[in-house]
Amino acid sequence: MFQLFSCFLASLLFNNILSWNPSNFTYNAGQDYSLVWEDDFENVGAIKATINGAPAYAPNSANWALNTGNINGGLQNYTNSIDNAYVQNGQLNIVAYKEGYTSAMLSSAGRREFTFGKFAAKICLPYGQGMWPAWWLLGNAWNKYKLYWPTVGEIDILEMIGGRQWGTPNDKIAHATIHWNNASNAMSPLYHASYGTQWQTPDGSLLHNNSLVYWTEWTPTQISIGLNEFTYFQFNTTNITGSINPVDAFGGKWPFYMILNIAIGGSWPGSPNNSTVWPQRMVIDWIRVYQKP
Repeated sequence: MFQLFSCFLASLLFNNILSWNPSNFTYNAGQDYSLVWEDDFENVGAIKATINGAPAYAPNSANWALNTGNINGGLQNYTNSIDNAYVQNGQLNIVAYKEGYTSAMLSSAGRREFTFGKFAAKICLPYGQGMWPAWWLLGNAWNKYKLYWPTVGEIDILEMIGGRQWGTPNDKIAHATIHWNNASNAMSPLYHASYGTQWQTPDGSLLHNNSLVYWTEWTPTQISIGLNEFTYFQFNTTNITGSINPVDAFGGKWPFYMILNIAIGGSWPGSPNNSTVWPQRMVIDWIRVYQKP
């Protein structure tokens, strides 16, 4: 019996590896959803620089602002330099450099914010020790309610920590996490709660090896997160064990905005080392938001 079960597991794993063909995947939000916004990273405005022999443009300021400084810890210094974030050949490039650990963080706060829907982005990730790329959503309730993190809520559609921290081949693993205040819908009392899961490539390849679609579906009752055809995170937001209910952060009381960044170092990924290859790039083909009519 054990041998039969082992053969079944081996066959299942082999079939998963055979079915893993990212080049054949096309994202479809489903018939219940309509496209309400997208950024295909077309050239907007004047040429800002010549990078790798081709013209480079600033990200569309109608959609994105560049946050600067050291945000959320780590070693990185986020800048508004064209070298760290530029549009070229229909793609957004976020580039992290060894010199000064400069990088970029793009935010759609105050520009493109949405309540409920499907959020998807096709991304080729950086890799290597100390890299911490992320594609995430953050609630915006400051102007109306004077609330901030974690009460406003956070949906991490994708995080990846590069290298082999704790002996784990992290460059093969995508992390999905949500954060909230499970003590109240105000700033006091406050207790940061989170829930997360992870997904690993079936064939053991690096996430960096392919441009993959990282997505979330946020509804009034549930948050789902996935990668290409795989759904690996599902969380009911209306009945959270050990938490206040309902949690306003996920109930549609305020919109969420989008963030893209490469952090460097910090307690989770650890610092870069001699194995880290520089510079590192996060290349985004497109971002789309879908909502139900």
